[in-house]
Amino acid sequence: MKMSRKKIAILVVGLLVVAGVIIQAVWRPFAHRKVAENSEVVLDIHHPDAVIDSEALSRLPRDILRVPLLHDVLTQDFVDYYESSNTRLSAEGALRRLAFEHQLDWRDELIRRVFDEPAHVLLWRSPDGRLGYWVMSMHRNGFAKLLQGVGNLATSDAQLSQVAKLSGDVPVYALKLAVGRTLLFATKEDRLVVLSAPGVLLDGKGGLLSERADAVSEMLSSGRDDAAHAYRLDASGDAPKGHRLVVSANYLSFGYQAFFSGIDALRFDFSPHGNAAANWQTSALIEPGKLPQQWNGADLWRALPANAAACTSLPADWKEASGLLGKVTDGGADNAAAIGDQLTGPAAVCWYAKSTLVAPVFVARVKQQDAAGIAALKTALGKTFGNVIGAYEAKAAKADGADSGYRRLPVTMRDQGADVTVWQRPVSARSGTAVSSKASFASQLSAERYFPVTLALAHGYLIFSPDGRLVDDTLAVLDKRYPALADTLAPQRLPRTILTLTPSSAAALIEREAGAALPADQEAVFRNASRTHLVPKLHALAHYPPVSLTLPQDLPGSTGWVPVEWWFDRAKADAGANTTAADTPADQPGTEGD
Repeated sequence: MKMSRKKIAILVVGLLVVAGVIIQAVWRPFAHRKVAENSEVVLDIHHPDAVIDSEALSRLPRDILRVPLLHDVLTQDFVDYYESSNTRLSAEGALRRLAFEHQLDWRDELIRRVFDEPAHVLLWRSPDGRLGYWVMSMHRNGFAKLLQGVGNLATSDAQLSQVAKLSGDVPVYALKLAVGRTLLFATKEDRLVVLSAPGVLLDGKGGLLSERADAVSEMLSSGRDDAAHAYRLDASGDAPKGHRLVVSANYLSFGYQAFFSGIDALRFDFSPHGNAAANWQTSALIEPGKLPQQWNGADLWRALPANAAACTSLPADWKEASGLLGKVTDGGADNAAAIGDQLTGPAAVCWYAKSTLVAPVFVARVKQQDAAGIAALKTALGKTFGNVIGAYEAKAAKADGADSGYRRLPVTMRDQGADVTVWQRPVSARSGTAVSSKASFASQLSAERYFPVTLALAHGYLIFSPDGRLVDDTLAVLDKRYPALADTLAPQRLPRTILTLTPSSAAALIEREAGAALPADQEAVFRNASRTHLVPKLHALAHYPPVSLTLPQDLPGSTGWVPVEWWFDRAKADAGANTTAADTPADQPGTEGD
Protein backbone atom coordinates (compact mmCIF):
# COMPACT_ATOMS: atom_id res chain seq x y z
CA MET A 1 0.00 0.00 0.00
CA LYS A 2 1.35 3.41 -0.96
CA MET A 3 2.10 5.70 2.02
CA SER A 4 1.24 9.37 2.08
CA ARG A 5 3.96 11.99 2.53
CA LYS A 6 2.68 12.68 6.04
CA LYS A 7 2.96 9.05 7.08
CA ILE A 8 6.43 8.87 5.54
CA ALA A 9 7.46 11.88 7.62
CA ILE A 10 6.10 10.25 10.78
CA LEU A 11 8.08 7.09 10.04
CA VAL A 12 11.28 9.11 9.63
CA VAL A 13 10.74 10.86 12.96
CA GLY A 14 10.22 7.48 14.58
CA LEU A 15 13.48 6.25 13.09
CA LEU A 16 15.32 9.26 14.51
CA VAL A 17 13.81 8.78 17.96
CA VAL A 18 15.01 5.20 18.03
CA ALA A 19 18.42 6.28 16.74
CA GLY A 20 18.60 8.60 19.72
CA VAL A 21 17.65 5.73 22.00
CA ILE A 22 20.58 3.72 20.66
CA ILE A 23 23.10 6.23 21.91
CA GLN A 24 21.39 8.04 24.75
CA ALA A 25 19.76 4.98 26.32
CA VAL A 26 21.46 1.77 25.26
CA TRP A 27 24.84 3.41 25.83
CA ARG A 28 23.91 4.71 29.25
CA PRO A 29 27.55 5.15 30.36
CA PHE A 30 27.96 7.62 27.51
CA ALA A 31 24.96 9.76 28.48
CA HIS A 32 25.69 13.27 29.71
CA ARG A 33 24.17 15.51 32.27
CA LYS A 34 21.89 18.33 31.19
CA VAL A 35 23.55 21.34 29.63
CA ALA A 36 22.04 24.58 28.42
CA GLU A 37 20.41 24.09 25.03
CA ASN A 38 22.14 27.16 23.60
CA SER A 39 25.61 26.35 24.92
CA GLU A 40 28.42 25.56 22.51
CA VAL A 41 30.07 22.23 23.34
CA VAL A 42 33.86 22.25 23.61
CA LEU A 43 35.36 19.43 21.52
CA ASP A 44 37.82 18.72 18.71
CA ILE A 45 35.71 17.53 15.81
CA HIS A 46 38.78 16.05 14.11
CA HIS A 47 39.96 13.98 17.08
CA PRO A 48 37.23 12.21 19.07
CA ASP A 49 37.98 10.56 22.40
CA ALA A 50 36.40 7.29 21.23
CA VAL A 51 35.12 5.72 18.03
CA ILE A 52 32.60 2.91 17.55
CA ASP A 53 32.05 1.10 14.27
CA SER A 54 29.34 -1.52 14.51
CA GLU A 55 27.56 -3.78 12.09
CA ALA A 56 24.53 -3.63 14.40
CA LEU A 57 24.51 -1.56 17.58
CA SER A 58 21.76 -3.71 19.07
CA ARG A 59 24.16 -6.68 19.16
CA LEU A 60 27.13 -4.86 20.65
CA PRO A 61 26.20 -5.26 24.37
CA ARG A 62 25.56 -8.98 23.93
CA ASP A 63 28.79 -9.46 21.99
CA ILE A 64 30.73 -7.71 24.76
CA LEU A 65 29.32 -10.32 27.13
CA ARG A 66 30.92 -13.06 25.02
CA VAL A 67 34.06 -12.40 27.05
CA PRO A 68 33.52 -14.95 29.84
CA LEU A 69 34.99 -12.73 32.55
CA LEU A 70 32.76 -9.81 31.57
CA HIS A 71 29.77 -12.13 31.27
CA ASP A 72 30.22 -13.26 34.86
CA VAL A 73 30.79 -9.72 36.14
CA LEU A 74 28.22 -7.78 34.09
CA THR A 75 25.58 -10.49 33.39
CA GLN A 76 22.37 -9.78 31.53
CA ASP A 77 21.82 -6.51 33.42
CA PHE A 78 24.36 -4.88 31.12
CA VAL A 79 22.15 -5.64 28.11
CA ASP A 80 18.78 -4.89 29.69
CA TYR A 81 19.62 -1.80 31.75
CA TYR A 82 18.58 0.70 29.07
CA GLU A 83 14.99 -0.58 29.11
CA SER A 84 14.14 1.50 32.20
CA SER A 85 16.35 4.56 31.67
CA ASN A 86 14.84 8.04 31.55
CA THR A 87 15.96 8.62 27.97
CA ARG A 88 14.47 5.37 26.80
CA LEU A 89 11.14 6.15 28.45
CA SER A 90 11.00 9.71 27.12
CA ALA A 91 11.86 8.57 23.59
CA GLU A 92 9.23 5.88 23.69
CA GLY A 93 6.73 8.45 24.94
CA ALA A 94 7.47 10.71 21.98
CA LEU A 95 7.14 7.81 19.57
CA ARG A 96 3.84 6.68 21.09
CA ARG A 97 2.45 10.22 20.84
CA LEU A 98 3.30 10.43 17.14
CA ALA A 99 1.86 7.01 16.45
CA PHE A 100 -1.35 7.79 18.40
CA GLU A 101 -1.99 11.15 16.77
CA HIS A 102 -1.52 9.76 13.28
CA GLN A 103 -2.99 6.29 13.92
CA LEU A 104 0.31 4.52 13.24
CA ASP A 105 1.73 1.47 14.98
CA TRP A 106 5.20 0.89 13.57
CA ARG A 107 7.21 0.86 16.81
CA ASP A 108 8.43 -2.75 16.69
CA GLU A 109 9.34 -2.46 13.03
CA LEU A 110 11.22 0.80 13.61
CA ILE A 111 13.26 -0.61 16.46
CA ARG A 112 14.12 -3.75 14.53
CA ARG A 113 15.23 -1.89 11.43
CA VAL A 114 17.24 0.87 13.11
CA PHE A 115 18.96 -1.39 15.63
CA ASP A 116 20.10 -3.69 12.83
CA GLU A 117 21.68 -0.89 10.82
CA PRO A 118 25.47 -0.36 10.62
CA ALA A 119 26.62 2.74 12.49
CA HIS A 120 29.72 4.88 12.89
CA VAL A 121 29.83 6.81 16.18
CA LEU A 122 32.29 9.50 17.33
CA LEU A 123 32.32 10.33 21.06
CA TRP A 124 33.86 13.09 23.18
CA ARG A 125 34.10 13.60 26.92
CA SER A 126 31.59 15.88 28.59
CA PRO A 127 32.34 18.13 31.61
CA ASP A 128 31.55 15.28 34.02
CA GLY A 129 34.30 13.16 32.45
CA ARG A 130 32.05 10.67 30.69
CA LEU A 131 31.75 10.17 26.93
CA GLY A 132 28.70 12.40 26.85
CA TYR A 133 28.83 14.05 23.40
CA TRP A 134 28.54 12.08 20.18
CA VAL A 135 27.91 12.20 16.45
CA MET A 136 26.44 9.13 14.75
CA SER A 137 26.57 8.50 11.02
CA MET A 138 24.33 5.84 9.44
CA HIS A 139 23.75 4.60 5.90
CA ARG A 140 19.99 4.40 5.55
CA ASN A 141 19.94 2.02 2.56
CA GLY A 142 16.30 1.25 1.70
CA PHE A 143 14.96 4.18 3.73
CA ALA A 144 16.60 6.84 1.54
CA LYS A 145 13.36 8.07 -0.04
CA LEU A 146 11.56 8.14 3.31
CA LEU A 147 13.98 10.80 4.55
CA GLN A 148 12.69 13.29 2.02
CA GLY A 149 9.37 13.74 3.83
CA VAL A 150 10.69 14.95 7.16
CA GLY A 151 10.48 18.62 6.18
CA ASN A 152 6.69 18.48 5.97
CA LEU A 153 6.31 17.45 9.58
CA ALA A 154 8.90 19.98 10.80
CA THR A 155 6.56 22.83 9.99
CA SER A 156 3.71 21.58 12.18
CA ASP A 157 5.03 19.39 15.01
CA ALA A 158 5.99 20.92 18.38
CA GLN A 159 8.85 18.47 18.93
CA LEU A 160 10.44 18.85 15.48
CA SER A 161 11.86 22.01 13.90
CA GLN A 162 14.42 23.12 11.35
CA VAL A 163 17.30 24.99 13.00
CA ALA A 164 19.98 25.46 10.29
CA LYS A 165 21.13 24.63 6.79
CA LEU A 166 24.42 23.00 5.79
CA SER A 167 26.21 23.64 2.51
CA GLY A 168 24.10 22.60 -0.46
CA ASP A 169 20.94 23.72 1.38
CA VAL A 170 20.86 20.54 3.45
CA PRO A 171 18.47 21.23 6.37
CA VAL A 172 19.37 20.45 9.98
CA TYR A 173 16.47 19.46 12.24
CA ALA A 174 16.10 19.48 16.02
CA LEU A 175 14.06 16.77 17.72
CA LYS A 176 13.18 17.61 21.33
CA LEU A 177 12.92 14.51 23.50
CA ALA A 178 12.53 16.20 26.89
CA VAL A 179 13.38 19.40 28.73
CA GLY A 180 17.08 20.02 28.24
CA ARG A 181 17.52 17.08 25.85
CA THR A 182 17.42 17.67 22.11
CA LEU A 183 18.88 15.73 19.19
CA LEU A 184 20.00 17.29 15.92
CA PHE A 185 19.94 15.38 12.65
CA ALA A 186 20.55 15.95 8.97
CA THR A 187 19.92 13.73 5.95
CA LYS A 188 21.25 13.68 2.42
CA GLU A 189 20.42 11.06 -0.17
CA ASP A 190 20.88 7.74 1.66
CA ARG A 191 22.86 9.04 4.67
CA LEU A 192 21.78 10.18 8.12
CA VAL A 193 23.86 12.01 10.76
CA VAL A 194 22.54 12.42 14.32
CA LEU A 195 24.15 14.69 16.96
CA SER A 196 23.67 14.36 20.71
CA ALA A 197 23.10 18.06 21.46
CA PRO A 198 22.62 21.36 19.61
CA GLY A 199 25.93 22.66 21.00
CA VAL A 200 27.85 20.02 19.06
CA LEU A 201 26.99 21.85 15.82
CA LEU A 202 25.59 25.26 16.80
CA ASP A 203 27.04 28.20 18.71
CA GLY A 204 25.28 30.02 21.55
CA LYS A 205 23.27 32.12 19.08
CA GLY A 206 22.12 29.18 17.00
CA GLY A 207 24.57 29.73 14.16
CA LEU A 208 26.56 26.94 12.54
CA LEU A 209 30.10 26.31 13.78
CA SER A 210 31.85 26.33 10.41
CA GLU A 211 34.49 23.67 11.06
CA ARG A 212 31.98 21.23 12.51
CA ALA A 213 29.41 22.01 9.83
CA ASP A 214 32.02 21.13 7.18
CA ALA A 215 32.72 17.84 8.97
CA VAL A 216 29.03 16.92 9.13
CA SER A 217 28.60 17.83 5.46
CA GLU A 218 31.47 15.50 4.60
CA MET A 219 29.86 12.69 6.60
CA LEU A 220 26.63 13.19 4.66
CA SER A 221 28.41 13.29 1.32
CA SER A 222 30.94 10.47 1.66
CA GLY A 223 30.43 8.90 5.09
CA ARG A 224 34.04 9.82 5.95
CA ASP A 225 35.54 11.86 8.78
CA ASP A 226 38.95 12.54 10.33
CA ALA A 227 38.73 9.85 13.01
CA ALA A 228 40.40 7.31 10.73
CA HIS A 229 43.35 9.67 10.18
CA ALA A 230 43.57 10.61 13.86
CA TYR A 231 43.83 6.97 14.95
CA ARG A 232 45.51 5.55 11.84
CA LEU A 233 42.56 3.34 11.00
CA ASP A 234 41.21 2.06 7.74
CA ALA A 235 38.39 4.33 6.66
CA SER A 236 35.08 3.05 7.99
CA GLY A 237 33.03 1.33 5.33
CA ASP A 238 29.30 1.40 4.82
CA ALA A 239 28.86 -2.11 6.22
CA PRO A 240 31.44 -2.93 8.92
CA LYS A 241 31.73 -6.55 9.99
CA GLY A 242 31.37 -7.12 13.71
CA HIS A 243 32.40 -4.23 15.98
CA ARG A 244 35.40 -1.96 16.44
CA LEU A 245 35.87 0.18 19.55
CA VAL A 246 38.72 2.70 19.83
CA VAL A 247 39.42 4.75 22.98
CA SER A 248 42.17 7.37 23.30
CA ALA A 249 44.82 6.91 25.98
CA ASN A 250 44.38 10.56 26.90
CA TYR A 251 40.76 9.86 27.89
CA LEU A 252 41.63 6.65 29.74
CA SER A 253 44.39 8.43 31.69
CA PHE A 254 42.09 11.35 32.68
CA GLY A 255 44.39 13.71 30.77
CA TYR A 256 47.62 12.57 32.48
CA GLN A 257 49.19 11.35 29.25
CA ALA A 258 52.62 12.37 30.52
CA PHE A 259 52.59 9.05 32.37
CA PHE A 260 51.47 7.17 29.23
CA SER A 261 53.74 8.65 26.56
CA GLY A 262 54.01 6.45 23.51
CA ILE A 263 50.46 5.04 23.85
CA ASP A 264 47.90 6.91 21.79
CA ALA A 265 44.88 4.60 21.96
CA LEU A 266 43.50 1.13 22.63
CA ARG A 267 41.39 -0.79 20.13
CA PHE A 268 39.02 -3.73 20.57
CA ASP A 269 37.83 -5.64 17.49
CA PHE A 270 35.07 -8.22 17.47
CA SER A 271 34.78 -10.63 14.55
CA PRO A 272 31.67 -12.83 14.36
CA HIS A 273 31.92 -16.37 13.00
CA GLY A 274 28.30 -17.39 12.65
CA ASN A 275 27.33 -19.86 15.35
CA ALA A 276 30.97 -20.67 16.08
CA ALA A 277 32.91 -19.06 18.90
CA ALA A 278 33.67 -15.42 18.19
CA ASN A 279 36.39 -13.39 19.85
CA TRP A 280 37.63 -9.94 20.70
CA GLN A 281 41.10 -8.82 19.60
CA THR A 282 43.03 -6.13 21.52
CA SER A 283 45.51 -3.69 19.98
CA ALA A 284 47.45 -0.61 21.06
CA LEU A 285 48.44 2.42 18.98
CA ILE A 286 52.13 2.80 19.78
CA GLU A 287 54.61 5.60 19.08
CA PRO A 288 57.95 3.75 19.48
CA GLY A 289 59.99 6.96 19.53
CA LYS A 290 58.29 8.02 22.77
CA LEU A 291 58.66 4.70 24.57
CA PRO A 292 61.44 4.77 27.18
CA GLN A 293 63.76 1.80 26.65
CA GLN A 294 61.23 0.37 24.21
CA TRP A 295 58.87 -0.15 27.18
CA ASN A 296 61.04 -2.88 28.67
CA GLY A 297 59.68 -3.46 32.18
CA ALA A 298 61.76 -6.48 33.20
CA ASP A 299 63.75 -4.55 35.84
CA LEU A 300 60.55 -3.27 37.41
CA TRP A 301 58.95 -6.70 37.71
CA ARG A 302 62.14 -7.95 39.39
CA ALA A 303 61.83 -5.24 42.04
CA LEU A 304 58.11 -5.44 42.85
CA PRO A 305 56.70 -7.86 45.44
CA ALA A 306 54.77 -10.93 44.30
CA ASN A 307 51.06 -11.50 44.93
CA ALA A 308 49.92 -8.16 43.52
CA ALA A 309 46.21 -7.61 42.93
CA ALA A 310 47.08 -5.58 39.82
CA CYS A 311 50.21 -4.06 38.30
CA THR A 312 50.87 -2.01 35.20
CA SER A 313 53.94 -0.41 33.70
CA LEU A 314 53.80 3.21 32.59
CA PRO A 315 55.99 4.50 29.72
CA ALA A 316 56.42 7.83 31.48
CA ASP A 317 57.79 11.00 29.91
CA TRP A 318 59.99 12.03 32.84
CA LYS A 319 60.73 15.50 31.51
CA GLU A 320 57.03 16.34 31.25
CA ALA A 321 56.25 14.58 34.53
CA SER A 322 58.91 16.60 36.36
CA GLY A 323 57.33 19.74 34.90
CA LEU A 324 54.02 18.73 36.51
CA LEU A 325 55.82 18.08 39.80
CA GLY A 326 57.45 21.50 39.63
CA LYS A 327 54.04 23.17 39.40
CA VAL A 328 52.87 21.70 42.70
CA THR A 329 56.04 22.40 44.67
CA ASP A 330 56.67 25.64 46.51
CA GLY A 331 59.70 27.07 44.76
CA GLY A 332 61.04 23.60 44.05
CA ALA A 333 60.94 23.49 40.27
CA ASP A 334 64.72 23.03 40.10
CA ASN A 335 64.56 20.07 42.46
CA ALA A 336 61.72 18.56 40.42
CA ALA A 337 63.75 18.93 37.22
CA ALA A 338 66.79 17.38 38.91
CA ILE A 339 64.70 14.36 39.90
CA GLY A 340 63.17 13.95 36.43
CA ASP A 341 66.60 14.13 34.79
CA GLN A 342 67.80 11.18 36.88
CA LEU A 343 64.89 8.82 36.14
CA THR A 344 64.89 6.50 33.14
CA GLY A 345 62.76 3.88 31.48
CA PRO A 346 59.13 3.12 32.29
CA ALA A 347 57.62 3.27 35.77
CA ALA A 348 55.28 0.75 37.41
CA VAL A 349 52.36 0.96 39.83
CA CYS A 350 50.93 -1.97 41.82
CA TRP A 351 48.00 -2.50 44.18
CA TYR A 352 48.06 -5.16 46.90
CA ALA A 353 45.23 -6.77 48.87
CA LYS A 354 47.04 -6.01 52.15
CA SER A 355 46.70 -2.26 51.48
CA THR A 356 43.99 -0.07 49.91
CA LEU A 357 42.99 1.25 46.50
CA VAL A 358 44.26 4.73 47.37
CA ALA A 359 47.69 3.48 48.43
CA PRO A 360 49.50 1.66 45.61
CA VAL A 361 53.28 1.47 45.32
CA PHE A 362 55.19 3.22 42.51
CA VAL A 363 58.63 2.12 41.30
CA ALA A 364 61.00 3.72 38.77
CA ARG A 365 64.59 3.18 37.68
CA VAL A 366 67.37 5.67 38.44
CA LYS A 367 70.20 6.34 36.00
CA GLN A 368 73.60 5.03 36.96
CA GLN A 369 75.68 7.79 38.52
CA ASP A 370 78.63 8.44 40.82
CA ALA A 371 78.56 9.22 44.54
CA ALA A 372 78.25 12.97 43.93
CA GLY A 373 75.26 12.44 41.67
CA ILE A 374 73.57 10.19 44.21
CA ALA A 375 74.14 12.77 46.94
CA ALA A 376 72.62 15.53 44.79
CA LEU A 377 69.63 13.33 44.00
CA LYS A 378 69.10 12.58 47.70
CA THR A 379 69.11 16.29 48.46
CA ALA A 380 66.55 17.02 45.73
CA LEU A 381 64.34 14.11 46.84
CA GLY A 382 64.43 15.14 50.50
CA LYS A 383 63.52 18.75 49.77
CA THR A 384 60.73 17.86 47.33
CA PHE A 385 59.27 15.19 49.60
CA GLY A 386 59.19 17.57 52.56
CA ASN A 387 57.61 20.29 50.43
CA VAL A 388 54.90 18.27 48.67
CA ILE A 389 53.92 15.57 51.16
CA GLY A 390 51.79 16.39 54.17
CA ALA A 391 48.56 18.04 55.27
CA TYR A 392 47.74 20.55 57.98
CA GLU A 393 47.84 18.92 61.41
CA ALA A 394 45.99 21.00 64.01
CA LYS A 395 47.55 19.02 66.87
CA ALA A 396 51.08 18.90 65.52
CA ALA A 397 53.82 20.53 67.53
CA LYS A 398 54.81 24.01 66.37
CA ALA A 399 58.11 24.07 64.58
CA ASP A 400 60.90 26.07 66.23
CA GLY A 401 58.47 27.56 68.76
CA ALA A 402 56.57 29.53 66.11
CA ASP A 403 53.10 30.72 67.04
CA SER A 404 51.62 30.17 63.60
CA GLY A 405 52.35 28.49 60.33
CA TYR A 406 51.37 25.44 58.33
CA ARG A 407 51.84 22.64 60.85
CA ARG A 408 52.86 19.19 59.66
CA LEU A 409 54.51 16.29 61.34
CA PRO A 410 58.26 16.17 60.71
CA VAL A 411 59.88 14.12 57.94
CA THR A 412 62.08 11.33 59.23
CA MET A 413 65.06 10.20 57.17
CA ARG A 414 67.04 7.06 57.76
CA ASP A 415 69.78 5.14 55.97
CA GLN A 416 69.36 1.38 55.77
CA GLY A 417 72.81 0.43 54.55
CA ALA A 418 75.07 2.09 52.02
CA ASP A 419 72.59 2.14 49.12
CA VAL A 420 69.23 2.64 50.85
CA THR A 421 67.73 5.93 52.07
CA VAL A 422 64.15 6.19 53.31
CA TRP A 423 62.02 9.31 53.94
CA GLN A 424 58.68 9.13 55.76
CA ARG A 425 56.01 11.54 56.98
CA PRO A 426 52.74 10.58 58.72
CA VAL A 427 49.64 12.25 57.27
CA SER A 428 46.31 12.13 59.12
CA ALA A 429 43.42 10.80 57.04
CA ARG A 430 40.18 8.94 57.73
CA SER A 431 41.08 6.48 54.96
CA GLY A 432 44.64 5.98 56.16
CA THR A 433 46.28 2.56 56.17
CA ALA A 434 47.60 2.74 59.76
CA VAL A 435 45.80 3.17 63.10
CA SER A 436 46.75 6.38 64.92
CA SER A 437 46.41 4.92 68.43
CA LYS A 438 49.30 2.55 67.79
CA ALA A 439 51.72 5.33 66.79
CA SER A 440 54.17 6.95 69.18
CA PHE A 441 53.07 10.36 67.82
CA ALA A 442 49.32 9.62 68.20
CA SER A 443 48.72 12.80 70.21
CA GLN A 444 49.80 14.92 67.23
CA LEU A 445 47.51 13.25 64.67
CA SER A 446 44.17 14.78 63.73
CA ALA A 447 42.32 11.60 62.76
CA GLU A 448 41.90 8.04 63.95
CA ARG A 449 43.97 6.77 61.03
CA TYR A 450 46.92 8.05 59.01
CA PHE A 451 49.08 7.33 55.98
CA PRO A 452 52.76 6.54 56.65
CA VAL A 453 53.76 8.16 53.34
CA THR A 454 57.16 6.77 52.38
CA LEU A 455 59.82 7.41 49.72
CA ALA A 456 62.92 5.30 49.25
CA LEU A 457 66.04 5.44 47.07
CA ALA A 458 67.53 1.97 47.00
CA HIS A 459 69.83 -0.04 44.71
CA GLY A 460 69.08 2.08 41.66
CA TYR A 461 65.32 2.27 42.22
CA LEU A 462 63.01 5.06 43.40
CA ILE A 463 60.08 3.69 45.42
CA PHE A 464 57.06 5.61 46.70
CA SER A 465 53.79 4.70 48.43
CA PRO A 466 51.28 6.25 50.86
CA ASP A 467 51.53 2.90 52.67
CA GLY A 468 55.01 2.38 54.09
CA ARG A 469 54.47 -1.40 54.30
CA LEU A 470 54.56 -1.71 50.52
CA VAL A 471 57.84 0.20 50.38
CA ASP A 472 59.25 -2.15 53.02
CA ASP A 473 58.14 -5.16 50.97
CA THR A 474 59.80 -3.73 47.86
CA LEU A 475 63.04 -3.16 49.78
CA ALA A 476 62.80 -6.77 50.95
CA VAL A 477 62.55 -7.91 47.32
CA LEU A 478 65.67 -5.91 46.41
CA ASP A 479 67.47 -7.48 49.38
CA LYS A 480 66.38 -10.99 48.21
CA ARG A 481 64.27 -11.46 51.34
CA TYR A 482 60.88 -11.55 49.58
CA PRO A 483 59.73 -13.12 46.27
CA ALA A 484 59.52 -10.81 43.28
CA LEU A 485 56.64 -10.44 40.86
CA ALA A 486 59.02 -11.55 38.10
CA ASP A 487 59.18 -14.99 39.71
CA THR A 488 55.52 -15.57 38.78
CA LEU A 489 55.84 -14.50 35.12
CA ALA A 490 57.30 -16.40 32.18
CA PRO A 491 60.93 -15.21 31.73
CA GLN A 492 60.65 -14.93 27.95
CA ARG A 493 57.71 -12.54 28.27
CA LEU A 494 59.09 -10.44 31.10
CA PRO A 495 60.38 -7.48 29.00
CA ARG A 496 57.10 -7.09 27.10
CA THR A 497 54.62 -7.58 29.96
CA ILE A 498 52.68 -4.35 30.49
CA LEU A 499 49.95 -5.45 32.91
CA THR A 500 49.26 -8.26 35.36
CA LEU A 501 46.06 -8.99 37.27
CA THR A 502 45.30 -11.54 39.97
CA PRO A 503 41.47 -11.67 40.05
CA SER A 504 41.28 -13.34 43.49
CA SER A 505 43.41 -10.63 45.15
CA ALA A 506 41.73 -7.82 43.20
CA ALA A 507 38.27 -9.09 44.17
CA ALA A 508 39.24 -9.30 47.85
CA LEU A 509 40.65 -5.76 47.73
CA ILE A 510 37.55 -4.29 46.06
CA GLU A 511 35.17 -6.13 48.40
CA ARG A 512 36.98 -4.85 51.49
CA GLU A 513 37.15 -1.31 50.10
CA ALA A 514 33.44 -1.33 49.25
CA GLY A 515 32.64 -2.45 52.79
CA ALA A 516 34.82 0.27 54.29
CA ALA A 517 33.20 2.93 52.10
CA LEU A 518 29.68 1.83 53.14
CA PRO A 519 29.51 1.67 56.95
CA ALA A 520 26.54 -0.35 58.19
CA ASP A 521 25.39 2.45 60.51
CA GLN A 522 25.53 5.13 57.79
CA GLU A 523 24.90 3.45 54.45
CA ALA A 524 22.66 0.52 55.25
CA VAL A 525 20.76 0.63 51.94
CA PHE A 526 23.84 0.88 49.72
CA ARG A 527 25.70 -1.68 51.82
CA ASN A 528 22.85 -4.15 51.35
CA ALA A 529 22.84 -3.43 47.62
CA SER A 530 26.59 -4.03 47.54
CA ARG A 531 26.21 -7.39 49.24
CA THR A 532 23.38 -8.38 46.93
CA HIS A 533 24.79 -7.28 43.58
CA LEU A 534 28.52 -6.49 43.86
CA VAL A 535 29.84 -9.22 46.14
CA PRO A 536 28.53 -12.17 44.06
CA LYS A 537 30.16 -10.65 40.96
CA LEU A 538 33.46 -10.28 42.81
CA HIS A 539 33.30 -13.89 43.99
CA ALA A 540 32.77 -14.95 40.37
CA LEU A 541 35.74 -12.84 39.33
CA ALA A 542 37.93 -14.42 42.00
CA HIS A 543 37.68 -17.84 40.34
CA TYR A 544 39.59 -16.68 37.26
CA PRO A 545 43.33 -17.43 37.00
CA PRO A 546 45.97 -14.67 36.96
CA VAL A 547 46.17 -12.86 33.63
CA SER A 548 48.85 -10.72 32.02
CA LEU A 549 49.03 -8.59 28.87
CA THR A 550 52.10 -8.40 26.64
CA LEU A 551 53.25 -6.51 23.57
CA PRO A 552 55.08 -8.17 20.66
CA GLN A 553 58.81 -8.80 21.09
CA ASP A 554 59.59 -6.45 18.20
CA LEU A 555 57.81 -3.11 18.04
CA PRO A 556 57.37 -1.25 14.73
CA GLY A 557 59.78 1.45 13.69
CA SER A 558 57.04 4.05 13.31
CA THR A 559 53.66 4.80 14.83
CA GLY A 560 51.20 1.98 14.29
CA TRP A 561 48.85 -0.57 15.81
CA VAL A 562 50.36 -3.60 17.52
CA PRO A 563 48.52 -6.63 18.94
CA VAL A 564 48.22 -7.02 22.71
CA GLU A 565 48.29 -10.66 23.81
CA TRP A 566 46.38 -11.98 26.83
CA TRP A 567 47.98 -14.78 28.88
CA PHE A 568 46.29 -16.85 31.58
CA ASP A 569 48.30 -18.65 34.23
CA ARG A 570 46.77 -22.08 33.70
CA ALA A 571 49.37 -23.75 35.90
CA LYS A 572 48.00 -21.98 38.97
CA ALA A 573 44.41 -22.40 37.87
CA ASP A 574 44.86 -26.16 37.42
CA ALA A 575 47.01 -26.73 40.49
CA GLY A 576 44.12 -28.35 42.32
CA ALA A 577 43.81 -30.90 39.51
CA ASN A 578 47.45 -32.05 39.89
CA THR A 579 48.39 -30.78 36.44
CA THR A 580 51.69 -29.38 35.27
CA ALA A 581 50.28 -27.25 32.48
CA ALA A 582 52.41 -24.22 31.74
CA ASP A 583 51.30 -20.64 31.41
CA THR A 584 49.68 -20.54 27.97
CA PRO A 585 48.17 -17.79 25.85
CA ALA A 586 44.45 -17.36 25.65
CA ASP A 587 43.21 -17.74 22.10
CA GLN A 588 41.68 -14.38 22.95
CA PRO A 589 39.71 -13.27 25.98
CA GLY A 590 36.43 -13.97 24.22
CA THR A 591 37.03 -17.48 23.02
CA GLU A 592 35.04 -20.21 24.68
CA GLY A 593 36.97 -22.05 27.34
CA ASP A 594 39.25 -19.10 28.23
